[in-house]
Amino acid sequence: MIGLMFAILSICLVLGVPVGFAIGISATVYLTSAGFPPLSIIPTKMVDGINSFSLLALPLFIISGNIMSYGCTPRLMRFANMLLGRLPGGLGAAGVASAGFFGAISGSGVATTAAVGGLVGPEMVKQGYGKGYTASLLCAGGTLGIVIPPSLPMVIYCTSANTSVGRLFLAGVIPGLMTILSLIIFNVFIAKRRGYGSERNHYTKKQVISITVDALLPLFMPVIILGGVLTGIFTPTESAAVAVIYAFVLGKFVYRELSFKDLYKVLNESVKSSAIIMFIMACAAPFAWLMATQNIPTLFANVILSISSNKAVLMLLISFLLLVLGTFMETNSIIILMTPMLYPIVTGLGMNPIHFGVLMVMMMAIGGTTPPLAVCLFTSTRAVGITVEESFPDILYICAVLVLCYTLALVFPQIVMTLPELMMG
Repeated sequence: MIGLMFAILSICLVLGVPVGFAIGISATVYLTSAGFPPLSIIPTKMVDGINSFSLLALPLFIISGNIMSYGCTPRLMRFANMLLGRLPGGLGAAGVASAGFFGAISGSGVATTAAVGGLVGPEMVKQGYGKGYTASLLCAGGTLGIVIPPSLPMVIYCTSANTSVGRLFLAGVIPGLMTILSLIIFNVFIAKRRGYGSERNHYTKKQVISITVDALLPLFMPVIILGGVLTGIFTPTESAAVAVIYAFVLGKFVYRELSFKDLYKVLNESVKSSAIIMFIMACAAPFAWLMATQNIPTLFANVILSISSNKAVLMLLISFLLLVLGTFMETNSIIILMTPMLYPIVTGLGMNPIHFGVLMVMMMAIGGTTPPLAVCLFTSTRAVGITVEESFPDILYICAVLVLCYTLALVFPQIVMTLPELMMG
């Protein structure tokens, strides 16, 4: 009978049914066929699934990221361009660094790609960068929005795995910075070979001071969020509320680029995005409950473990599974569905749940750059006016860089675990 539930889920996903509805329909079909428990259990479990204080951070981080587009993002972009503009391919490096800055504010890969890509993409094309390479590089930088804290997928993972949001936020810092640095180095190499970015801006001392001062307030956002969590001033969820207030004050009163009309638009878009994610999570709750009652996570774990007892082989299989899913499904949906099944396996292998959480999010970032359904890649290609097909073969080179960083984080757990162990014991 449980096979029927997964068959219905697969059919719905293949037919293009939205993920939330596909999950809900499959659970409903199972209960209808089984006859017990009654269908009334579905709304009960849906409410229980989103009745979490930690999940309040989701809509709040979405709102803060959208508000920061008014005034803060251009200033971060100018600051990054000033720091890295003298490198070969300096504008591309600045785009990646800006994506890192913005990712530390928005928590969303798509929002980061759209905000930075819309500003940097056309300018890179003007300076002679290939459109396919531009879209690929900005796409990779944008996906880091889910690796660098605060991160919406990290919050969802912690809710599903019942682990610490603060620790996972800290664990994502070094892998995120490592990936940014790797992309910048790769960009410098490509720029030298292809002659990209020949125009280099020269700044006077007065301009350097002005641009730096102008960017200080937006740069304080991640410092406030992580600093407040680490010092115990507020919880990760409360830090999201602080981020919204801080972003609003900057956009409305400091930079005066956020009108009340714009605020209505921001709130409207944020509510829609939040509702979609929360609906998926609500529908996934009865689905996950049914899997638990039927002992599916344990059965799935036994199947995986029966393939091999070698930890490296098993992690390779899990990584490949997540990569394949990441190319076809939305990030948050994968985390909601797969965490209950993969969590017993990785903990059985002796892996720290925080380590696995970072690896899972990093693989979702790779999936976000890998066709056919790479949402961030679709966003960046639109920004430069090309199709996804025109990003080949550059997107494959970029994916190779991301896979290298993922491999380093997998093989050397210290990259992930050093900061949370140092800061939180």
